[in-house]
Amino acid sequence: MDSEMLTSSEVEEQIPSDAVVEEGQEDDEVQSSGGEQTDGTTAHVSEQPAIPLRDIGNQATWKLSTWKPGFGVHALISESTDLYWQSDAPQPHHIDIHFAKRVEIAKIMMYLDYRRDESYTPSKIAVYAGSGYHDLHEVLSLGLEEPVGWIDISLAHAGKDGFLKAFLVRLSVLQNHQTGKDTHIRGIKILSPDRQANDIDDDGLPFNSVAFLAHSTIR
Repeated sequence: MDSEMLTSSEVEEQIPSDAVVEEGQEDDEVQSSGGEQTDGTTAHVSEQPAIPLRDIGNQATWKLSTWKPGFGVHALISESTDLYWQSDAPQPHHIDIHFAKRVEIAKIMMYLDYRRDESYTPSKIAVYAGSGYHDLHEVLSLGLEEPVGWIDISLAHAGKDGFLKAFLVRLSVLQNHQTGKDTHIRGIKILSPDRQANDIDDDGLPFNSVAFLAHSTIR
């Protein structure tokens, strides 16, 4: 089936708006990727500022290139890794994640399970970003070898301050293990710096309400 799309309001039904992750037709073990980018560096190497991260996937509109009935967007954003998206067409397969405003993205986490999915498991993926479809450009490509668990894809190299800034992110599956055609992905998280959580005083209280700000200046 072609092109499944969910708006941010529909996505919010699946993921709480305050979720914090610690652990289209347009075309639970956490582990390092074990894959390599085209420049030969491992995907999880990064030099990002030490800022808490949160999942912002609920703020986006999600669009799939193709999907089999019952194996669409809801499987990707579910907290259960027993569910999965399954594509339904020749490669490449695309997941488009579109935000209403430009966002900062520190990393993307993707749950893959070669032990269960075998030839449906991606062996080569690419990440593209831009302000829209007209200026999508490749941020990185990544090779994977029999991955099992959460794959940590750092985007620290994509911006001067260690964060990718974009309205639209596209994840593309370019190749599968064992020359498989369709693909399975069991979860995706889009992690952004949680600057509000980082703005706290020594007592652990964020001073960001109107009442606090009214008395924030020194007289």
